[in-house]
Amino acid sequence: MLNRLINQLLYIFKIRSQRLKSFGLLFVFSVGLSIAIASCTPSNSADAPAQKPQVSKLTVLKMGHQKGMALLNIIKAQGSLEKRLQPQGISVTWNEFSSTAPLLEGMGVGAIVFGGGGGTGSVFAQAGDKPFVRVAASTSSTRSSAILVLDNSPIKTLADLKGKKVAFAKGASSQYMIVRALEKVGLKYSDITPVFLTPAEALPAFERGDFDAWVIWDPYTAEAERKLPTRLLADNTTVFGDKAATESPAFYYAAPDFVRDYPDIVKIVLQEIEKAGVWSKNNYKDSAQLLSKLYKADIKTMEIVEERGGERKVLPVTGEVLAGLQRMADAFYELKVIPKKIDVSDPKYNWVYEKQS
Repeated sequence: MLNRLINQLLYIFKIRSQRLKSFGLLFVFSVGLSIAIASCTPSNSADAPAQKPQVSKLTVLKMGHQKGMALLNIIKAQGSLEKRLQPQGISVTWNEFSSTAPLLEGMGVGAIVFGGGGGTGSVFAQAGDKPFVRVAASTSSTRSSAILVLDNSPIKTLADLKGKKVAFAKGASSQYMIVRALEKVGLKYSDITPVFLTPAEALPAFERGDFDAWVIWDPYTAEAERKLPTRLLADNTTVFGDKAATESPAFYYAAPDFVRDYPDIVKIVLQEIEKAGVWSKNNYKDSAQLLSKLYKADIKTMEIVEERGGERKVLPVTGEVLAGLQRMADAFYELKVIPKKIDVSDPKYNWVYEKQS
């Protein structure tokens, strides 16, 4: 069509060129030709810059939580996030998960856009090419994970775990803890029989004696210690020493699209978590009472958990934190627990959280 129009215009120009002696008329005709050609040029030309799609307004913030991440549960119970976002017309929904692995699975299918959990789950998720971003790190208490046995168990040391059944949640921080605990005494992961159970499944099975040792985290650790005759075989400090806070870190996670489109909302969530950390550290008994209702746990159990809760800080995802996570990822790759070697410092999976001064 464009070629036909051009040819017709050129033919008219040729026929009438002798009559168009005036420079002005020739100029007008030339401009008309240019306009005609331009009008037939497709508007989606490859040379045209692509327009950035407009981001729709966020109306619902879908949050995920689990019992191991107390600060998320505190802001849920206090409703502080809802109050902060209400002026912007944003409501908040909450979805509970048993551990980090299913939480990140839920994030991958859009069930939530923000949550928190152990770093181990992110190693499994990254190895499986799941979509998520680490937006901040969380300090750990000495009991963020612990290895328990029943009081009458013949197991006295970590070395006695050889040949025994050890229960833990697959893809949780407890899985890495048992790997490192075995290394400390010259044992391999293959020297035990793993029993993959969620915390809720494991507590009654532990009481029945279905397995020999349980790797678990607070508040389940404190709950087991109060309800059952247990003995502590090891905890975070026993296994990781002075690197306990960074060697097996917990993280706050967000969906990639959420981080890209609503970074200011991500910062608001992290700010509310920080406030909850300061409040819970300075008011651990009030925090315990609040969490006991949410967890449906007795108040004395939660007072133990909150008293030993540590600093409860929200930290940027630094090289030091990622170094510990990389050691975890390398260990799982060598054990063939994950299918490929990964680089946890890949910018695709990490976001720089700039805290307010």
